[in-house]
Amino acid sequence: MKLRVTVQWTQTAKDLLAGLPKPIRKGLIRKIGALRDSDPRQAGKPLIGPLQGYRSITHGRYRAILSVEEERGAHGEVVLRVRVYVEAVGIRRDRDKKDVYKIAQKLVELGLIPDRESSDPEDQQE
Repeated sequence: MKLRVTVQWTQTAKDLLAGLPKPIRKGLIRKIGALRDSDPRQAGKPLIGPLQGYRSITHGRYRAILSVEEERGAHGEVVLRVRVYVEAVGIRRDRDKKDVYKIAQKLVELGLIPDRESSDPEDQQE
């Protein structure tokens, strides 16, 4: 089965990325770009709790929070299209309001990024 991977950055993630130190930006961009050559459904670490349905890619103390959606090819085509959405990026600071996981949770609560936990892949298949 062929796998086609596209990576899309949300505007929020782009804005957060712009505020990071240049070496960190480059490292995160490189790691996320490498997802095109692998199976992003298995990449990084699956998150739990309020961020269930998302995955985390690590670069030092920094994280990229992403979601992965898959779509089967039409007309019996044996192609799996995988879209990776980079939702947020930032530093991991436990118990700090600037912690990337707290920022991502707040974005979900505000509806600025989709609540992937409530998105059932079975509902998206036709």
